[in-house]
Amino acid sequence: MKIASVLVLGILHAVPAAAATLTLKEAFEAARLNMETLKRGDAVIEQSVEQKNRARALMLPNLSGVGTYTRIDAPDAAGNSPFLLTRQYVAALRLTQPLFRGGSLTGYQLAKENILLAKFQKDASELSLYQLVITSYYNLSMAQMDVKNLEELLAYSKERVGEIRERTSIGRSRKGELVEAQAQLLAAESQYQQGLIDLQEAERTFEFYTKTKPGEIGPLQSIPKLSGSLEEYYRRLRVRPDIQANAQLSRAAERQISIAKGGHYPSVDLTSNYYFDRTGILATSEWDVGVAVVIPIFQGGAIAAATREAVAGKRVADLNGSEQLRSAERDLAINFQNFKQLQEQAKTLREAVEKAREAYQLNKRDYKNGLVTNLDVLQSLNVFIQTRRSYNTVFAMTHMTEKNLEALTGVLP
Repeated sequence: MKIASVLVLGILHAVPAAAATLTLKEAFEAARLNMETLKRGDAVIEQSVEQKNRARALMLPNLSGVGTYTRIDAPDAAGNSPFLLTRQYVAALRLTQPLFRGGSLTGYQLAKENILLAKFQKDASELSLYQLVITSYYNLSMAQMDVKNLEELLAYSKERVGEIRERTSIGRSRKGELVEAQAQLLAAESQYQQGLIDLQEAERTFEFYTKTKPGEIGPLQSIPKLSGSLEEYYRRLRVRPDIQANAQLSRAAERQISIAKGGHYPSVDLTSNYYFDRTGILATSEWDVGVAVVIPIFQGGAIAAATREAVAGKRVADLNGSEQLRSAERDLAINFQNFKQLQEQAKTLREAVEKAREAYQLNKRDYKNGLVTNLDVLQSLNVFIQTRRSYNTVFAMTHMTEKNLEALTGVLP
């Protein structure tokens, strides 16, 4: 019996060791290299860096060349006044240095916050991609194991038809039993075709995320165990990149309030010109320096409205972050409870498979001795294969849920 149990468990996992060439980590690395999601995240980070450079440029001096040329129609009453030139021009080099701009420094700080936000969002995209790979990987594993189970059901059904046909030819079985076996074979063929359809769908999904040809999934090991209590998982949850991204959005929204309030402040610029050539009484003056001050007095309530809008945006960001955290905690609790239930279910089904296999073997022997009918044998065969299919599904889902629990706390392979 111990030898039989070992053989059964070897069959349960349904994947030969020699074909174990594809791991979850390898699948994720392939997805990380090929999926557009992460490449898009890198592009967003580059955009944020350039936005920071633009914000910094607003505080740095601007140097530009300026030139004007004006022709004036001389008025009749001016006579020959030396102060009236009908042809005027200026060629100069102008330096403008912003001394104070309301919200400009905060704008630069906001740009730096947005770089950090873009990095968190890329990490969150990477984590989401990992969760998709987890699902596609274990769905492929389940589909591969299911096809192997259905192939075995098909083989057993063919074997049964051959055996009953032989017994019928010598009058040891009824014609009706042969028809039962043939119906079983047709049903097994139909299930096998459906299994191939499900496998192809799983392969396509896996290939979409990894951009690699789906290989044989490595054999799943023993039923995984939890690595901590639910409270410990909750603590790990708060460092997840999408949670940090929402917190970063709140900080960015706070900066937006300061920028909006900056519209109430005056702007002060230092301006200097160096003249290469100009006309008029200042033609011999080569440079000038001045300070320009602009004080906002009334702008139709636009600044106050922008400030209120920014305050409302901060409130929205805070509420979104709170909702997202509660949602993440809910998902974590559900997966945690599901994992514990799947553990128990897998243990029960593992024992059920051994019993179902034993029942099938006993019914085959008893049929030869005339103690049971062919229908009993077929029913026990279907129970055996169906129970093993259920076990393989639950067994793979246990591994999938365990990896999802890790991903829900931000852990990558």
